[in-house]
Amino acid sequence: MESNATNVSLWPYIHFMRCITWNLPCTASRIGGVIILAISIFCLKMNIRFLYSERCQNSLVVSLFLASILVNATSVPGVLVQLFACHRHCFKLYCRIEGVVTYFSGCLCMLVFMTLSIHRYLSLCSYDRLSSYRCLTFVCWFLSIAFTFPLTLNYFNSHALEGLDFHCSINWQDKSTVGRVYIRSSFIAMYFFSLLMLLFVNLRANLIVRHIYSKHYSNSSVQQFSHQQGSMKNSQQSNGFEKAYHIYEYYSKKASHRKYLRANYRFLKSVIFLVSCYLIAWTPYSIIAVLQLLDVKFIFQHSVLIAI
Repeated sequence: MESNATNVSLWPYIHFMRCITWNLPCTASRIGGVIILAISIFCLKMNIRFLYSERCQNSLVVSLFLASILVNATSVPGVLVQLFACHRHCFKLYCRIEGVVTYFSGCLCMLVFMTLSIHRYLSLCSYDRLSSYRCLTFVCWFLSIAFTFPLTLNYFNSHALEGLDFHCSINWQDKSTVGRVYIRSSFIAMYFFSLLMLLFVNLRANLIVRHIYSKHYSNSSVQQFSHQQGSMKNSQQSNGFEKAYHIYEYYSKKASHRKYLRANYRFLKSVIFLVSCYLIAWTPYSIIAVLQLLDVKFIFQHSVLIAI
């Protein structure tokens, strides 16, 4: 009897010791958890840095920050707990919440990236009739909610465990006609079309900024020489105060123009960096999703690819 009581009392500790075993699969899962934690901290740090570089005046940048916070607060903790404990415990309610938040954040990020790139491209082209950031932010949030909200009511599609059952996403194996149409339309509208726009707009904006830079610095020496010649001619007809004023006005305009170019170039580099990070994170997942839609058996036989 004492041995049975002892076994019962020690059962929680024995169960806990099982959870912290260090066999090869558990060690690999914990290493993956450390990598995910490091990437999440790095992305959060970059988003905060990008947010403060805009001084919180751009509502689109604030939306990116909020989307990152939603993912880090909803998906990452649950996945990390399961990876470090080496045990699956994804509940149905948590699965639905995680699936909705992840899909909503992905749609919002892609739309915001596309809108930021288009807005910056039009401003570089000196297009005057630009919409306000608040209006564009409302459109991005509305479209993201419109694509995501039906899933909370199990319309068009539902959420299911994915990969190694550590996290949830859209049920890519839905065989219904409505589900197939929804998945394909959302993939084309939210990823493929946005990807084409991102590549085209950012390449064009990069070419414009480089052209302005090269033109500015190639003409700077000529402008400086002509200004010196003109100032020498005008020095015979004007006093020293007027000469100093014209020189100050010329160099102040030149400095402000150079500051504007540097601001545009820094913003462009920041957008390209964030877009590249997003594409690196979501392009493999999109490829896996397409392969699941095409019922490629290799993907289902190697579920670790879906989890990665």
